[in-house]
Amino acid sequence: MLIRKNISLDDKYLKKLQPFLDANDGNLSAAVRDTIEIADTALTHHRSIDEAIRFLKETPAKEELSDTIKSGENLIINKTMLEWLFRYTKGRLTDEELVNELVNPFEICNMKELEDYLNRISRMNQWTIRISIKCEDIEDPESVLILLSNATVNSREFFAQLIAHFLARWKQLDVEHIFRRANSTQISFKKNLSVSLNETMPGIRKHFGYLDIVCRELDDNTEFWTQLMYTYNVERYNLVTLHRNQFETFAAGEVPNPTKILERLCKQSVNEMPLPDLLVYFRKMYLATQLVKNIEICFEPGKESVTIFHDFKNEKVIQNLAEYFSNIFRENGTPFATSSYSSMIVFKFYEEHEPDSGLYREKEFTEPNFISKE
Repeated sequence: MLIRKNISLDDKYLKKLQPFLDANDGNLSAAVRDTIEIADTALTHHRSIDEAIRFLKETPAKEELSDTIKSGENLIINKTMLEWLFRYTKGRLTDEELVNELVNPFEICNMKELEDYLNRISRMNQWTIRISIKCEDIEDPESVLILLSNATVNSREFFAQLIAHFLARWKQLDVEHIFRRANSTQISFKKNLSVSLNETMPGIRKHFGYLDIVCRELDDNTEFWTQLMYTYNVERYNLVTLHRNQFETFAAGEVPNPTKILERLCKQSVNEMPLPDLLVYFRKMYLATQLVKNIEICFEPGKESVTIFHDFKNEKVIQNLAEYFSNIFRENGTPFATSSYSSMIVFKFYEEHEPDSGLYREKEFTEPNFISKE
């Protein structure tokens, strides 16, 4: 029995029917019948239209992945094993060759193409990561916001680093902030023209390469660092790290000047550093040397101070330690007063105005350091 009915189709659906129309010499009824046959076959093996559509969309990617496995380009790896690799390589930077292997720069011209490319790569490799890119200028953006969703935190972290390296190399964009959530990772990028193309962007090193130097040193000097860490562990970190020249000066009963070492680490002259920056670097460096137990810093304007806690018993050693640290603050040019106690050394900083000129001058602190028995 033949039933005739009128149907309404938008242009977008007619365009989708075009291959069927071409196959049936423009016969719309025949094209619709073919479409129904395909839909019926799909629904025979799937519970819903949406499930069938998802399957059909994923099938080409699976076939492409299968071809790359047969050719040896890709390998099958256990998901648990891959997650372990992602987790224990966090903090290390990937090589540029690996970035170019997975994100081909010659297939991408703008940020929209990058978004489509990354989602296609994710689907093809069955990573299930969804990438969304937002920016005002898709050709040469000043800032970019990227959202990675689904998959695991560690797999998103690895994929995010590849994207960050690509944007740094080809768009001069650096990582500004990263917000990690249970099911998504949001990264904001900002243009940075101060770094050459051969250098790693500071934001990438901070957020993705924070263990890179450590791991490279371990790889290059495994025996030395393994023994050193074992010794530190056995001695419960009761060891002190000093430059060889400074140790020699201390051993001779004199007080060395640590300024040059601090400047090399900070890559900036001490006398050019603002006091707050100097205090931050000072704390990082001397907590790492284990020369002191703890360092507390007060940044309140007009009340800046450093309190150094130690467990030395010899009065001469404590006096030399106070003088040792004083060399750094003296070089900075900020007036300070020093007080030494049995378990701590306190530096208080201040600024004194000239009565007439309004300029600052360093105040001579003539009171002797003292050690009180607590």
